[in-house]
Amino acid sequence: MKKTVIATMLAVAGSLATLSSYGQGSVIFENYDFGALNAPVTFGSTANLGGVNGASGSRVGSEFTAALMYSLDGGVNYTLLTQASAGAGGAYPTAFSGLDGNTASGAGYFLGPTVTIPGYTSGAVNFIVQAYAAGADYNSALWRGQSAAFSVPGLATGQSPASQFPGGSLAAFAVNPVPEPSIFALSGLGAAALMLIRRKK
Repeated sequence: MKKTVIATMLAVAGSLATLSSYGQGSVIFENYDFGALNAPVTFGSTANLGGVNGASGSRVGSEFTAALMYSLDGGVNYTLLTQASAGAGGAYPTAFSGLDGNTASGAGYFLGPTVTIPGYTSGAVNFIVQAYAAGADYNSALWRGQSAAFSVPGLATGQSPASQFPGGSLAAFAVNPVPEPSIFALSGLGAAALMLIRRKK
């Protein structure tokens, strides 16, 4: 009898865990779905920075990582989906496939796990996908870029299968090397000099 009660309690706990894993809304985090969605990430310019050799127009490889930002208020405020809240363990943030520029190896694509969107109950969600390399996260990376914001009408909840980004929602985008602060300083000085010259004339 005692074993039966314990087994029943474990079964209930397991079903609750299943419900909670999809209870907030979920989406499959990938930029290719073997059909409608095809949004490869490419290099926007040619450069060698932080061990990454980018050739403009070619697709990024496995040194890049993809992360997701979401908005539940129509795109006014975005929140970075963290590993802890995504519910996908070490599979998120998600590494890209292949070698830089090698289309045959799957470069340009990340095929990630199902991730949970915290706080989601119903309705549309806005997303932005980040891609970065040579840094621990997007803000510290030497290479980075992000998609245009896009909207998904609704996400799977309850015990339903996970949603996918609909075809045409996430568009292809490019990453670029991040200019060093000295370059910003020089461009600022150049702009100031031009303004002074114009004033004197």
